[in-house]
Amino acid sequence: MIKSMTYLSGKLFILVIFLLSTIGYAEEGAKKFVKPEPVFKQDFDWIKLTSDEWLKGDIVSMYDESLEFDSEELDVQNIDWEDVAELRSKQWQSIRMFDGTVAEGYLVIKDKKLSLTKNGITTYYNLNQLLSVASSSVNERDLWDGYVDLGFNLSNGNTAQIDYTIAAGIQRRSASSRLKADFIADYSRYKDQDTGEKIVTADNEQLTASYDWFFHPKIYFRAADFEYTADKFLNLDYRLNYGIGIGYNVIDNSQTTWDLNIGPSYQKSKFIDVQAADSEIEKSLGLTLGTDFTYEITSDIDYAASYSIQFLNEASGKRIQQFQTGLEIDLLNNFDLDLTFYADRTENPKQASDGSLPEQNDFRLVISLGYDF
Repeated sequence: MIKSMTYLSGKLFILVIFLLSTIGYAEEGAKKFVKPEPVFKQDFDWIKLTSDEWLKGDIVSMYDESLEFDSEELDVQNIDWEDVAELRSKQWQSIRMFDGTVAEGYLVIKDKKLSLTKNGITTYYNLNQLLSVASSSVNERDLWDGYVDLGFNLSNGNTAQIDYTIAAGIQRRSASSRLKADFIADYSRYKDQDTGEKIVTADNEQLTASYDWFFHPKIYFRAADFEYTADKFLNLDYRLNYGIGIGYNVIDNSQTTWDLNIGPSYQKSKFIDVQAADSEIEKSLGLTLGTDFTYEITSDIDYAASYSIQFLNEASGKRIQQFQTGLEIDLLNNFDLDLTFYADRTENPKQASDGSLPEQNDFRLVISLGYDF
């Protein structure tokens, strides 16, 4: 009996020693395991997320605490800056710091440190003071992006009607400036089934452009602000508006942006048809107030709203207000669905020679398919 117990005890002792040694080897192996780093090919920019995932592609820009990155496999992605753990650029990038410093070179962000390498010299900057990143002017193509939206309705039979809305825009962003231009055209026509007459119910277009220079993290100078508008049903052959202004960034984070701007303007309008006592061309100095707001509801749905009001003389319209709001819903790749509501008001529209007076208010809801590039 004693001999048997001794034998079993010996077996148990050997088993325990074996298990302990196995666990020790496993722990030692776990300590020695190092996550593999990707091979950094210079054909790509690289980012590492805080989730330890790596993406390769092209850096578009970093602004408003959001990094726009054109992934090789996932297309254009907007990534919260706080989710970026590491970044390496294949070409020169231009950075702008909160104190106004602008510099360029090969960019590396690692271990919460930022460095730029230019002509073999590496300079370090405080990552917490980084305001924006954009491709250097050496890579001019990377500074531009844009969009095209198309809303279209065509019907025939009992109702013969055509409606379309075309919107397009481009934007150039650098570390210290922003150039924007947007165009929208709205047209609607139906055919009277009794007379066969084609009756136009909407025919307008608008082009806006602005150039902003960011000389402070919160304040920018609008060096140029231009608007061209033509609207048959507003009795407006054309309206040209030129202005400058100053803007203030109220909120600027990864989810929300809110800007306010104010500035003087000059407007010239030519009307299609006027009464005998009125002039076809009116000119006026004015004051323009505006605001722009964006909010990221989810990673796939963005909300935007903008409003502006111009104070002019009586003959030029007195007060002209423009409001735009809507949702942009990401679909596949670079395609999105846009739902936009427009509301415009002219306080004192110009009366035609027959005594007719255009409506003060114009409203329209546009559903369109968009493509971002």
